[in-house]
Amino acid sequence: MSEPDKALLRKAVARAVAGLTATGRLTVVEVAADGMTVFRIHRDDNGRPRCHYWSSSWEDLTSDSEQGWGHESSRQAVLRAADLLSADEVVLVCSFPDGAEANRALGWLGEVRPAAVLPCDGPVIAIVEDVLASDPLSRSYDLVVLRADHASGRLRLGSKQLFPIGTLPGTRAEVPVRCEPGDEYGTAFAVVTWQGREPRLLSVHSARLTPGRYLLTAELVRPGKVRFTGVPELARDPRGWSDLVAAAPSQLPPKAGPAHLICAVEVCGPDAKVEERLSRVRQMVSHLSAELAGLLRVSLVAYGAHSYDHRSAGEHPVEVAAWQATPERALAALEWLEERGTITEGYPYYPHAAQVEDMLDAVARRLATSEQVRTVLLTVGDRPPHPARTNRSLILPCPRPHDWRLLLGRVRSRPDTVLAAICDRQDTSAHPAWRQLGANALAHLDALDIRGLAADLGLAAPDALPIPFPLLDETE
Repeated sequence: MSEPDKALLRKAVARAVAGLTATGRLTVVEVAADGMTVFRIHRDDNGRPRCHYWSSSWEDLTSDSEQGWGHESSRQAVLRAADLLSADEVVLVCSFPDGAEANRALGWLGEVRPAAVLPCDGPVIAIVEDVLASDPLSRSYDLVVLRADHASGRLRLGSKQLFPIGTLPGTRAEVPVRCEPGDEYGTAFAVVTWQGREPRLLSVHSARLTPGRYLLTAELVRPGKVRFTGVPELARDPRGWSDLVAAAPSQLPPKAGPAHLICAVEVCGPDAKVEERLSRVRQMVSHLSAELAGLLRVSLVAYGAHSYDHRSAGEHPVEVAAWQATPERALAALEWLEERGTITEGYPYYPHAAQVEDMLDAVARRLATSEQVRTVLLTVGDRPPHPARTNRSLILPCPRPHDWRLLLGRVRSRPDTVLAAICDRQDTSAHPAWRQLGANALAHLDALDIRGLAADLGLAAPDALPIPFPLLDETE
């Protein structure tokens, strides 16, 4: 094909493709020496030009006619194969102007849809494919992102424009994004176009990425194909738009803030139980120290049992081993309690209850009402508190006498204060008081999920929700 003819044909096809509307149809008919090829071109739901074509030989088109090209049946066969009446625009191309069949077919086609016949001395398919691959975008291409409002933690599904209308293939765009742990597919890089207010999914590829910031480069390879670089190799993602939307959370995982953890431990009873209680406290403090870094303050209170034997030297009082100390200082105080073990001073001590009410009094007196941090009272033990006075429980009243219900209510009424407990006994066999001591979270000593308990109490972020799309700050 001569360069002028090739340029003229390409320009005509490109102009016709550019003029295609969302519902328009373009037909290009190539009439050659051995038959006819019809190209049907339209735009899909994403505005991308799509083409399918078919070829018919002159022999096939006249096979039903015994009278050859001169009969009306041959004319109808050519017109049916071209199907010009359903097209909004027609481009006629002749690559064999000296052929009788070609000229007659062009005459029939021109009668139905008058159009200039463009010359061509080679296959038209290469020109059509080139035009479609280099067609400027008829719709903008956007990257699906989650926009984060860090003040409220809300996530909003949105988009970031990659390529506006009119963009040519070969264009690149850079987008800085942040990626968090994704779902089973990883992080999805989905490209959409817009039909009014409704997005239409063009493509989606995913990769499991290390959380962090990435400079994403998008290249428009051709209409309908965007290549991403700047992230590890992406794999095709089989999900549809509704599945992707359903996977997007509406909220960022909450960030843990400053906290005051008060660990009140029962240090009377069997040596093995006391050792295990102190071990659980160590695990909790160590875990939260790593989670909250410098935001954690720890108080450590040890309590035992009352002694009603006046012959003894006196009972061991409630000990405040550390108060609002750093985790390191609290763990050092805890180590001293671990080395000492079970309290024996004041023996024989009362076996059916412990100084829970005295511990609550010590905590309530030390808590500042102006303290504006999350405060957790974590009680670890087994025995119930003593009542303030004799009642039907037959448990001897507190010698002071402290009312544990009033004291617990005073602690709990403080702003942002929660109650947790780790009890030796299962919930069904524990004294009812432990359900109040662990009003916000009650765990069992032998089946303790440290991370889960910390998250339940707002002292540590829960397991991160998968973030299936790249993140952009609201300011970006």
